[in-house]
Amino acid sequence: MALQMHGREAATRESWCELIRRRCGLAFRTAQVPVVLDCVRQLVEARGTSERAYYEQLAAAADNDPDWLSLVEHLVNHETSFFRHPPSFDVLRNRVLPDLRSTRGRNRLHLLSAGCSTGQEAYSMAMIAMDHDPIPDFAVWGCDISRDAIDAARRGRFGRRAIAGVPPAFRQRFFVAHADDPAGDFEVCDELRRRVRFSAMNLFVADAGVALSYDVIFCQNVLIYMSAAAVSQIVTHLAARLVPGGYLVLGPGEGPTERPALLEPVTISGVRMFRRKSHAQLEGRP
Repeated sequence: MALQMHGREAATRESWCELIRRRCGLAFRTAQVPVVLDCVRQLVEARGTSERAYYEQLAAAADNDPDWLSLVEHLVNHETSFFRHPPSFDVLRNRVLPDLRSTRGRNRLHLLSAGCSTGQEAYSMAMIAMDHDPIPDFAVWGCDISRDAIDAARRGRFGRRAIAGVPPAFRQRFFVAHADDPAGDFEVCDELRRRVRFSAMNLFVADAGVALSYDVIFCQNVLIYMSAAAVSQIVTHLAARLVPGGYLVLGPGEGPTERPALLEPVTISGVRMFRRKSHAQLEGRP
């Protein structure tokens, strides 16, 4: 079944991109549109329905509808790695955690990896926190729109190539050979696993089931796939989930064109970071 592509049917092509943008903020460049259409075509053929019927079904579907989730799984990018942007993790270790513990006196910390994919960023954050002086009471949450990615993150099983970027001391401390494949895959140790929790979540939705306030939020290599409006909306949501004095760390070059009122920039070379303003700052007090 070929997708309609010309004349008045071109609106159908545009409507798919608009539906995806409206539901989860993803924006596709012109060159990416054929990939979107190919995903749709495969799913339409697998269900033995028409493109129009499938579109109308998904337009009315809930966020947890299996068919909607199946389309999302085909479109999201799962590319990630441990300690993917080293300067950000250096700042977490040397600037953010010391500030939260000493200056702000926080010994119980909540950290969030927003858009965590298969979990490497969340586990990396936990390794830093466990190695740094070590923090006695902390937890890392990882969230992603992809249910498949979250399932993989919870398993915590990674191949040799995946853990190649982990510092040797961390590999020895935090990873063990998988019981069923001692010569191949590794899995995170129980000590690390207990510190990290995962949940499926659409960051584009305002409440998004995020019940906690966080001291540190990493959101890297996520916003580059979003529309400008979605970027502003997501950053505003994340800022609202920070405690006063908490930190938001984005990917280099990522972020909204206008800074949310809750945030102030933190100038560090090579790192895009903001801090949540204190109540006094928000009230205009010195």
